[in-house]
Amino acid sequence: ALDRARNALTQRIASIGGGQAGAMAAALVTGKRGLITDTTNADLRAAGIYHIVSISGLHMVLAAGTIFWLVRALLALSQTLALRLPVKKIAALAAMAGSVAYCVFSGAEVATVRSLIMTLVMLGAILVDRPALSMRNLALAAMIVLLREPEALLGPSFQMSFGAVAALIAFAERWENRGRSQPPPALPWPLRPIWIAACGIVVTTLLATAATAPFGAFHFQTFNPFGLLGNALALPFVSLCVMPAAVFGVLAYPFGLDAPAWWLMGQASQVVLKLAHWVATIDHSTLVIPAFGTAALLCFVLSLLWATLWSTKLRLLAVLPLAAGVAVAAKPERPAILVERDGAGLAVRGPDDRLVIAGRPSRFVLEQWLSADGDGRKADDPSLRQGAACDPAGCVLSTRDGRSIAYAQERLAIIEDCRRADVVVTPIPWTAPCAALLIDRTALQRDGATALVHGLTGWRHHAAEQAGRSRPWSRQPPIQPAARTAPATAPAPSVAESAPDTERLQ
Repeated sequence: ALDRARNALTQRIASIGGGQAGAMAAALVTGKRGLITDTTNADLRAAGIYHIVSISGLHMVLAAGTIFWLVRALLALSQTLALRLPVKKIAALAAMAGSVAYCVFSGAEVATVRSLIMTLVMLGAILVDRPALSMRNLALAAMIVLLREPEALLGPSFQMSFGAVAALIAFAERWENRGRSQPPPALPWPLRPIWIAACGIVVTTLLATAATAPFGAFHFQTFNPFGLLGNALALPFVSLCVMPAAVFGVLAYPFGLDAPAWWLMGQASQVVLKLAHWVATIDHSTLVIPAFGTAALLCFVLSLLWATLWSTKLRLLAVLPLAAGVAVAAKPERPAILVERDGAGLAVRGPDDRLVIAGRPSRFVLEQWLSADGDGRKADDPSLRQGAACDPAGCVLSTRDGRSIAYAQERLAIIEDCRRADVVVTPIPWTAPCAALLIDRTALQRDGATALVHGLTGWRHHAAEQAGRSRPWSRQPPIQPAARTAPATAPAPSVAESAPDTERLQ
């Protein structure tokens, strides 16, 4: 029944708002993003404002803040109520109830629930007469989230949301405790609120972008350099028009008086989409960054924690792990060969240091390979197959250091490639000796997707499924030793006979 109500309201908002603006407005209220096209999503990502269509901290704070301000303002209209009742605490209770209802009705996704917990902690601080913006409150919210969902610690949503809020709270605490050597310049009344709002948007966007950029680059391999511009232009419309109209629309919906609110919300959303499209058309609005390892990410995390948790000048030392993270991320380990888990295709780093594919890897896997490599080409780009000599039996490719890589699709081709290639990849099970390094179906079924990196001591093997490793939630069956017979000739070691990530293969 709840989902049917969400669908009905989604259709109503989308029809009144009109087009993609209506689809975006509906997504902000009900969490249903299916009506938003891929083109619109791409524009929002390029402008750095895709977060506005994913119900999370921004929407929860705006919704709770609108309810809090509205209830407090209405109660303050009565002198008797304002003097005799704890108006602020009543408004906080109303905002907490509204936040819970918003979370439930919008689908209660992971990011929404996490934002709800953080919002409830902040509003609960008002009820017990504590400062709402406090690093302790943020720590309490983090503990509640991790007790409910421990695995969220490794996800981008937790890392980006709590990282951004930690940076904002740390700045707010430093700003409140700053020493003023001279009074601020006096501005005329019409200009002062505009100046304060503009500075607030710029500063908070810079802080949030700096805190979340390492996590976005690690998980998604992208960076939007014009995100500051997109947020500075779009957030005023979202904060002052879109979300307040959404609150009034939801309140008026049971009485059938919600159409004006959805129309206003659609008009403001249309402005946001136009601004996003304009920012997306700027050259290099989206930069693809090669994937870097967890060592660089840990340096960035240490830098963020050091800068936000210290309250003395020791926080300046955060520049040291930051510099280390940048240095490590600047030279990531890039595999020479990538093999899909079923052997349907592979990618080889060619002489021009770009990936060349052979076989038929799935579009999704190929997109992930290109993204992780910092390659901006599309999956259907014809240049991806330039450099691979192919026939019906297979393909032959060359690495940038001149090594020959063969992709064999027939058994006769495997026999020939084993004599002349350095590495042979095949989706066919193979048990005969092979002079080359062999990755066959048996190895792939055991190890999953495979990456090979060539170092000074030979090939280093990374596999998705690490054989022999047991975890509390996924125990591997014991490997039975197979009977061995002395071969006529001693074959070279193959991936199928080696332990991944533990043995260097010559």
